[in-house]
Amino acid sequence: MIFFSIGLPSRFTQLCDALIARLAEHSLGSVERGTFNSFDDVATATIRTGASHFVAASRQPVVRLQSEIVASGRPFVVALGDVRSALHDLMQRPGYDIAAATRELASSCAAMLTLAKAPGALLLPGVHGDDPHRLAAAIATHFGFPIGDGEIAGLAEKVAEECAGAGDDDAEDKDLSQHEQTVVVGALQPYVACFAGGDLEAIVWEPDLFFTLDDRAGAPRRPAVGPIDLTGRARFLVFGPYINLPPGPWSATVVLAFSAEAAGHSFIVDAAAGTQLAYERVQPTGEQVIETTLQFAIENSVDQPVEIRIVTERAAFDGRMALGYVSLVPRSGVRVETHQQLIETLHR
Repeated sequence: MIFFSIGLPSRFTQLCDALIARLAEHSLGSVERGTFNSFDDVATATIRTGASHFVAASRQPVVRLQSEIVASGRPFVVALGDVRSALHDLMQRPGYDIAAATRELASSCAAMLTLAKAPGALLLPGVHGDDPHRLAAAIATHFGFPIGDGEIAGLAEKVAEECAGAGDDDAEDKDLSQHEQTVVVGALQPYVACFAGGDLEAIVWEPDLFFTLDDRAGAPRRPAVGPIDLTGRARFLVFGPYINLPPGPWSATVVLAFSAEAAGHSFIVDAAAGTQLAYERVQPTGEQVIETTLQFAIENSVDQPVEIRIVTERAAFDGRMALGYVSLVPRSGVRVETHQQLIETLHR
């Protein structure tokens, strides 16, 4: 049996993982722990182990796995915690900059939006707060673990000692620049508002979340910030950000600026999630800003995060392009940025 602990990537969620694992082990015997975010993860774990039970720590489950979890009808835990604290926790880990932390947290938020409302979900912290004993008691009841209150208290105390500080959501804010705040707010604030009971408004993915690379063989990818040189062979100019979206119909507005030298060239702008979901062709006629809209749907069978790609269809000898932003809405809403601001990006 698999016991799913789904939550934002934070210390609070780690506490919930540990409580589930310790309670399951006490009740059922040997239990393995692993990270399951896709159907492939589940299949691989099942094949490679002889364990009868798993505790699956899932931080950004793709839509297909979300659908299977809900369809199973079995109980699972959703450790929501606090988005601000989760961002802080991620930023403390080696190798995480603001873009990487925002990507991971946005994918996690998308899954929480769906799973937190599903039957079978125990939403934490809820009324239980961050008290390990109360959390453990709620988890044991939810999963039906046959364990007495005295034993629960003892196990919760041990887990709390091992995960000292893991349930503390009062983290200090890391100082972010104004631009970093723009990146974070655009990708995450719509989810924060939705978790608080509002509607899901426009999600904005800034260029920092995307990648580009030049025409050199083996060239490293870098953030798609600022002007991008079109010179070279036909290739993907922009790709990413590899972020999950909640299932349903979506409209993505992709804003691009082209220099005069790009006139006469054609570019494909598409949305993909393992397979192409939608595409449009754009053909600049001079120095201009072009807004193109992609209409697509995230079905329950989607098993990859979403990416927006800009592809040049033939080799170019000159010209530059700049990504303004990508605004995603459930078929409503729009972000406004003046075209002049984007044109100025090309001349930096």
